Amino acid sequence: MRSSVSILFLVCAGSLISAPGQLNPRRSESVQVSPDTRIAQLIQANVIATHAYQALLVKKTARGSTDCYGSGRLLESDLVKIVEHQKRLLAHDRAAIVEWTQGRKSNFRPSIDLEPILTSPLNVPEDAPVNVVTAWLSRRSQAHRNDVRATASLLQTVLETDRDGDLLQEQFDFYIGLRVRVFLGHLGLDGSDASFLAAGEELSPMTCASPFDTGPEAWQLAMRKIWNWAEKKLHIRDEWAIARELLREPGVAELLPAVQAMPAQRIAVIGHSFTMGAHWSSPSSFVPIVSAMFALQNPRVEFRQFYSGGLTASRALREFYEFALEWKPDKVLLVVMTRRDEDYAALEAMGKGFRDAGAMCYVFDNVHDPEMKDPAVVRRFAESARSGGMTVIEVDGIISGSPDRDRFLCLDKIHMTEPYHRLMANEWFRFLAGARSAALDR
Repeated sequence: MRSSVSILFLVCAGSLISAPGQLNPRRSESVQVSPDTRIAQLIQANVIATHAYQALLVKKTARGSTDCYGSGRLLESDLVKIVEHQKRLLAHDRAAIVEWTQGRKSNFRPSIDLEPILTSPLNVPEDAPVNVVTAWLSRRSQAHRNDVRATASLLQTVLETDRDGDLLQEQFDFYIGLRVRVFLGHLGLDGSDASFLAAGEELSPMTCASPFDTGPEAWQLAMRKIWNWAEKKLHIRDEWAIARELLREPGVAELLPAVQAMPAQRIAVIGHSFTMGAHWSSPSSFVPIVSAMFALQNPRVEFRQFYSGGLTASRALREFYEFALEWKPDKVLLVVMTRRDEDYAALEAMGKGFRDAGAMCYVFDNVHDPEMKDPAVVRRFAESARSGGMTVIEVDGIISGSPDRDRFLCLDKIHMTEPYHRLMANEWFRFLAGARSAALDR
């Protein structure tokens, strides 16, 4: 039988399910099922299927409790089928699923991918992370049970960090499409790293051994990711919110006449994760923030991003350079890493290529990414950029001297938080507006 948490949830979810492994077709025809019940079933299907995937991980890695992630009489192939049902469920036409939850005519057929998951005999024990955090959140929140369970489902997925770029994003969009509130702030948490760590210290001892880290810091990081991604996806706090705030600041507002008078132009940005607004570490990054500022004040200035996590100069040359050239930009900003000799050569080659195509090309002297801790690397980077005809915009001293410097690094000790991106957005915006030169006044 399922754990007490799972049983309670499925009872609340409604009674289309008569027992694990069985549906009662007579009842499903006669009983009017509420939208909340159907949404609860969709959430629970994700919980079960994600647990199935994690049970497969335990078999593959021999890490984690076989009691907690045991599959009972289910074969490995049965677990794989459950995971495949989840993939198809998440990929199904969202509007059709919403219509089904409302009891209206729809081409969504729950018997194809939903019911096979819900009727699976796979057990999700009380000490599985998803049930531990469901109970913990329920004790602290007056929110609807679907909001609690969906948020717990997201935390279940994000703890297994390899899937936070695909499955987690699909689940986020799925739940938001169902109008489920998945923001931890709505559940009563205050959003501070300290409070997330305190939560982790409570949750960790109650959680079974898993095929991923469930220590206090892992829970802290999971909650931070869910908080920040929910802010972005729900537009509570994203590049547009920060752009509007910055545009109201006196030092920026005085630049707006010059910005509004700028001629039409194209600005390409090729960069690593520090330029990516989708990264969890901050509501957005400085590049999309500045792009939003210009969109609000002068949409004739167009921006296009070419990005990838961990992007080196040599990868940028191989993967993005030609596409950026084809766009015919007037200006190009490169935010890339240089790890090997080939990266310095690629940086120089891109600078020369963009210059020959008539574009002005820029780099920052040091954005404080992990590769730029060695002063020798910083010097060689700037030398290669200048050899390629690029302009080096100095920000190193501003970053190092900022009173908010201690707040820049996020929990992974690599990426940057909102205060960093606000500072960098201010410098990039001021440079483009002609309010500062590449070199700092000394």
